[in-house]
Amino acid sequence: MNTPNTPTYQAAEHWLHQVLGSDAKFRPGQWEAISALVDDRQRTLVVQRTGWGKSMVYFIATRLLRSNGAGPTILISPLLSLMRNQIQAANVLGVRAESINSANSQEENERVESLLLAGKLDLLLISPERLANQRFRAHVWERIRHQVGMLVVDEAHCISDWGHDFRPDYRRIMTILDEVLPHTPVLGTTATANDRVVADVSEILGKNLRILRGPLTRDSLALYVYPQPYSASYRLTLVAHLLSCIQGSGIIYCMTTHDCLRVSKWLNRQGFNTKPYYSQVEQDTGENRVDLEQQLLNNEVKALVASVALGMGFDKPDLHFVIHYQYPGSIIGYYQQIGRAGRGIEQAHIILIHGPGDEEIQEYFIETAFPKPQHVQQAIDALAGTDGLTRNDLMRHINVKPSTLEKILTHLEIENIVQKQGHNYYLLDANRTPDYARWERVVQQRLTELKHMQSYIQHQGCLMRFIAEALDDPMRPQPCGKCKNCRGVESKFKADPQLVQQASAFLRDSEKIIIEPRKQWPSRGFIEGAKRARFQQTNAPGVVLCHYSDQSWGDLGRRGKYIDKHFADDLVTAAAELLGSYFRTLDTQPTWVTAVPSLRRPMLVPDFARRLAQALGLAYRDAVRNTRRCPEQKTMQNSWQQALNVRDAFEVYGVSPEPVLLVDDMVDSRWTLTVIGQLLIERGCSEVHPFALAKAGRD
Repeated sequence: MNTPNTPTYQAAEHWLHQVLGSDAKFRPGQWEAISALVDDRQRTLVVQRTGWGKSMVYFIATRLLRSNGAGPTILISPLLSLMRNQIQAANVLGVRAESINSANSQEENERVESLLLAGKLDLLLISPERLANQRFRAHVWERIRHQVGMLVVDEAHCISDWGHDFRPDYRRIMTILDEVLPHTPVLGTTATANDRVVADVSEILGKNLRILRGPLTRDSLALYVYPQPYSASYRLTLVAHLLSCIQGSGIIYCMTTHDCLRVSKWLNRQGFNTKPYYSQVEQDTGENRVDLEQQLLNNEVKALVASVALGMGFDKPDLHFVIHYQYPGSIIGYYQQIGRAGRGIEQAHIILIHGPGDEEIQEYFIETAFPKPQHVQQAIDALAGTDGLTRNDLMRHINVKPSTLEKILTHLEIENIVQKQGHNYYLLDANRTPDYARWERVVQQRLTELKHMQSYIQHQGCLMRFIAEALDDPMRPQPCGKCKNCRGVESKFKADPQLVQQASAFLRDSEKIIIEPRKQWPSRGFIEGAKRARFQQTNAPGVVLCHYSDQSWGDLGRRGKYIDKHFADDLVTAAAELLGSYFRTLDTQPTWVTAVPSLRRPMLVPDFARRLAQALGLAYRDAVRNTRRCPEQKTMQNSWQQALNVRDAFEVYGVSPEPVLLVDDMVDSRWTLTVIGQLLIERGCSEVHPFALAKAGRD
């Protein structure tokens, strides 16, 4: 390795000074990584804590390699927010960086491709999914792969299915490692890899890999955990209290979209300027993620109430706090999220609170991380003997959610069991299957990590040391002296009972949940002989009283359905109040009520609907009958299967032409309400207004 007196070191130091000033020095391990890439053309894995400066390594290495005549660096990055930050940082170093991603227009991506092929870019950022894009591979990658100056895999733990944020598309990197020239330097970087993940990533990145690991403890983070679980209403009051006590801006992490929205809404009502942030936030709220990130960077909001979509790569040096409304699934994932805070300030507050339903949420995420082997086999069997099938075709054969089918096909593509051409998938090898045993070992490991996370919450010793040891920190960390346990402090917060009551009422009544009408069958050929898929007339928009998982009405609804076998009068009153308000917004209101029947619980919904009709002052009619017993609709996982399950399961009779309120206890796919609504409309009912007690599904 070169000494600091070599031309390479002097050039690297020059670029460091350009960015950080003439007094700047390389942090331990930074120069070693740069030299390994530039001088030795070595494959290198850097495992260093957040804020250490991993991006400085590959930006300076890119600058030096380009000065020596090498081709562009290809940087594979998992998130758009990370790409945006890195492009800005690269420009400071004079590195000409651009990205090709799904958020760009086609014209923008083509412009970037032209710059790359013309040799006018130093660094191209792409997502791992881009490696599956047939056009990109044919028109770009095949033309530059032997000219690549360096390949960087940012957040390299995503390669490993042992990692906390494994992404199947990252496995495509294994293919391109074999497609670049043999001596092309390769760099993997991560802040969240324990020994198991490091070993797995090392095997993927190749032999003779140089591994540079540093200490993972963060002196600026003051960790605090509330060990007891709190109700949602109590947590809302606690989060508002914390925001009133902590200076600066930060992030509040929630596990579901639904919680991001309602926690933000509650905090705004308490006088704090917060915004929800998650993958689909733009289509729900009209605010795009770039603008939201910029608002936090500029301290224009007190906090973003975010899902894990705001994580890797978001860089705000003065982020003062990270609060968890629910606990994450692993210590490694937790460390990655809290690593957003305290990079450029002396102290940041890291606070974890949790509730009684957190374990169920995390177990759901773990159990659905990999597709079931039987569903994978069903996909292979469906493709066998065909000339290729589209995703929509496969939905007819496999009872899985669209997101699960996406996972199945991605795994099968990466394993070279199927191949995609255009919109069709073709079977290459019917006798091969993925490594199911490994998948099961990973699932069991993640369940173990969940228990480890729960142990952290109850831990009596140094919290930072607990985290560092979970990450296999090689430096044998000492107690931090800053966490709750090291300082021996306990929160004196006692929630105002009146405010908790307000929060409880807010959780019940704060949002109107709309049942959007379905406009067509899953495909034109779904109904035999039908000339079109679209309905001539749809249901009217409907409303729902609550989310199934909510406390208060949700708890009461679950109890009524599964324990009491009878819905309480309080639910009738609440539903009548909601519908009375909703009816006043309609041009024409329902004049009668009918119920969705069930052979499993024949009296449950009709009895509720009769009492609801009486409370609303409307007539009730048993106008819908079951024609056959079918599997529970909640077991159907995609639109095709859901519609098929109930398509001929009902008949209607004694229909009045006036608008009707169609009542069910649960709504998820909307196909039951849609099918019955179409029957009522065909029999002359002028309008069908759906209502359900609870909305199922997990956002």
